[in-house]
Amino acid sequence: MSICEAVPLSIFLSDTEFEGITFRNETAIALDLQGRKFIDCVFERCQLSSLKIQGAVIQAKFIESKIEGINFFTAKRELLSLSFSGCLIRHSSFAELKLHKISFAGCTLQNVDFSDADLSSSDFSNSTFENCVFRNTNLMKADFRFATGYYVDPMLNKVKGARFSSPDVLSLLAGFDIIIE
Repeated sequence: MSICEAVPLSIFLSDTEFEGITFRNETAIALDLQGRKFIDCVFERCQLSSLKIQGAVIQAKFIESKIEGINFFTAKRELLSLSFSGCLIRHSSFAELKLHKISFAGCTLQNVDFSDADLSSSDFSNSTFENCVFRNTNLMKADFRFATGYYVDPMLNKVKGARFSSPDVLSLLAGFDIIIE
C-alpha cells in the first residue's frame, strides 16, 4: 500500500485510478473527482470539502477526517463501499444509498441526510448527531448504543432489531407528543 502524506491531493489527479493508497493529512477542496476510482483507499486525518464525485468509484475508509458538503449519492452506487471512524461529517448526503453494515463509529454528524437510505446493520455507536435527517430509512439491526442527539421517528423509519442505550433511546418517543417524567 502506498502512502501519500502532506502532498496536495490535486497533484495525484492526473491519474484516474488509485488503488491501495493511504492519503494522510491531505486537504482537498472543491476538486472535480468525477469518474475517478478510489479502490481500497484510506483517507486519514484529511479535510475533504465540496468534492464533485459524480460517477466516481469510492471504496474507502475515512479515519479522523473532516468531510463537508459531499453528496455521496452521486458516486457510482453499485460499487460504493464506505467506512468512517472518528470523523466529522457535515452538510453531506447519503440519501437513497444502500450501505448495509456501514460504520460511522465515533463520528460527529451535523446536517447529514440519510433519507430513503438502507443502513441496516450499520454502526453508529458512540456518535453524536445534530440536525440529521432519518426519513424512510432502513435502520434494522443498526447500532446506536452510546450515540447522542439523534432523532429517529420509529413511525417513519424501520428500526426493528436496532440497538439503543439509555437515556438517548427516549428520543424515539418524541414524535408521540407524550410527557415523560
